[in-house]
Amino acid sequence: MNVRLSKINDFEKLNNIQKEVAERLKEKGSKQWNYILEGVEEPVLMSRIKQNEVIILEDNGEVVGLAYLYQEPIFWDKSLWHDDKQEGIYYLHKVAIGNTAKGKKYGNIFLKEIINWVRIQNGKAIRLDCKADISYLNQFYPSAGFDFVAVRKTGHFKELYSDFNLYSYNIS
Repeated sequence: MNVRLSKINDFEKLNNIQKEVAERLKEKGSKQWNYILEGVEEPVLMSRIKQNEVIILEDNGEVVGLAYLYQEPIFWDKSLWHDDKQEGIYYLHKVAIGNTAKGKKYGNIFLKEIINWVRIQNGKAIRLDCKADISYLNQFYPSAGFDFVAVRKTGHFKELYSDFNLYSYNIS
């Protein structure tokens, strides 16, 4: 297994992985990533690659997963976490494992590798959020060592279309 920052020539594979995950979510009845199927995320993905904010998981040279990893909080992060940029804090978004690696515990491996990568970068913590009603993710992140921080309720924040749980992993 290898974790590295993505390159421009990874775009097609990364875009396909996001679409595979969006299809799986759609098949389960979720509309959360439907916009990816419409191509809306493609310019965002390309921009994030160019800004060195997409980290990928490779297995024997094949890209099997991706995640957005920001040092600069986006508007969404600022809304949920109630703060601006803090030195050494990383924000994790869109963790996605492609169909070729589905069911092989690559999500756990990927999170451990991301934690190690942030540690090597002298990061202090990784923050993430997920919908509060997705039980799988709300079991998965704590099992990977992330601590539950808070819930942000719909109605308290105009940006929210659902309740969101916040998790953090402190790098020691």
